[in-house]
Amino acid sequence: MRKLTKRKIDLTTGNILLKLLIVALPTLLTSLVQMTYNLTDMFWVGRVDSIGLSPTEAIAAVGTVGYYPWFGFGLILLAKIGTSVKISQMAGKNDVDGVRQAGNTGFILILLFSLVYMSFGLFFSDFYIGIFNLDNANVVAYAKDYMQVIAMFGFAFFIVNLFNGVYDGLGKTINTLLVTGSGLVLNIILDPFFILEDFMLFGLSFNGLGMGVKGAAIATVISQSFILLIYIIIYVSPYRPFTLRPLKYFSKQMFRKIVRIGTPVGVQSMLFTSISIVIGVMVASYGEEVMATQRLGSQIEAVAWMIASGFQVALASFVGQNFGAMQYQRIKDGFKVALKLLIPYGIIVNIGMFVFAEDVFSVFISTPETLKIGVLYLQILSISQLFMIIELGVAGAFNGLGKTMVPSGVGIVGNFLRIPGAALLSIPLGFAGIWWAVSGSSILKGMILVIWFIILLRKLGEPNGILFENSN
Repeated sequence: MRKLTKRKIDLTTGNILLKLLIVALPTLLTSLVQMTYNLTDMFWVGRVDSIGLSPTEAIAAVGTVGYYPWFGFGLILLAKIGTSVKISQMAGKNDVDGVRQAGNTGFILILLFSLVYMSFGLFFSDFYIGIFNLDNANVVAYAKDYMQVIAMFGFAFFIVNLFNGVYDGLGKTINTLLVTGSGLVLNIILDPFFILEDFMLFGLSFNGLGMGVKGAAIATVISQSFILLIYIIIYVSPYRPFTLRPLKYFSKQMFRKIVRIGTPVGVQSMLFTSISIVIGVMVASYGEEVMATQRLGSQIEAVAWMIASGFQVALASFVGQNFGAMQYQRIKDGFKVALKLLIPYGIIVNIGMFVFAEDVFSVFISTPETLKIGVLYLQILSISQLFMIIELGVAGAFNGLGKTMVPSGVGIVGNFLRIPGAALLSIPLGFAGIWWAVSGSSILKGMILVIWFIILLRKLGEPNGILFENSN
């Protein structure tokens, strides 16, 4: 018991707000570093005109391939969420063997999924890119190069995310920040070197390799491999979260539990990506400028859910540990504390994104027509940010209980409604109608999910309600 206690943040005792912040802030900072990398990546890709390429074509190519790792992340979530939830629940019970079984079983599952991901990217890239019906040969060529490079090192992408989930379940998100953050910072440094031939950084002039879009992919996989190397060092050291011996500690019973918990989240993510691809095809029909704008706009929009993603992880770990320890009233109190933070934040994001849309977008785009499209995108999406933030946070609370089916079901239905909504609204409003459909669905999902969880909380811990024993 003492050994496990040293390797987790105990969320079952102490000040609730402080404990939530201890878990949420490192995740928030990790998201901040990730967002900085994404925007930096777009910044340097947007300057490939210096090596004779079109920035619009380059961003469109990266945007096209962006759905591929996003789809792969659905597979990752299936293993990661199931593993993280079981680890948090076992940690709440101080069950050392349970943590070890969950970690090793999840590792085997993630390895299998990584092989599927890599095989698809290497052998079916033409099929995937063909879905978008791109007329520009340069965009197609850049997209294929980018996709095959990131597919080749897909195993690092998958394993790193599972190990991040292990630390999330133990509440030690500070470890995730330190390990993942180091790789993302490396990526930020490598991007201009691989993408451009000559560039200025911190007032100094440097020579690069000038590989364009392919260079951005190479910088990404080097960074992911670097993070994996750090994790390998951790897992062969005395400071490992658990002993990594997959064949010895694999458990069929734990495998079923991980899959049962993780499947709704993974399926939701993959269906969401599939729906986003359909939306992406609709957007692409309006030209490269609109598609590139959506790609860049979505990265800027990521700032909104940065804090929400931190509280999603924090609530999943907090609820999971307290559920395992059968501290039901503490779960209810923790949820109220989280909402008191998320709602004011969401309102601020709504207002800020709408008012400063042009100022933010002009940092990356100078073409007047493209800038106008970008401002419209951010202002339409700003309307739904509060509800999207609430949706993310409440989904984390559901996940901690192991009730992943509810937020996933709401998400699947809400996201599917985007397709008919976009088709109908695009008739009178053009591409803006597509974005209104996306924004409207986020509002619907957020409202339904928070009402559902409040109803569920009333049954938590009751004799005929939701008890920890029922989830085993």
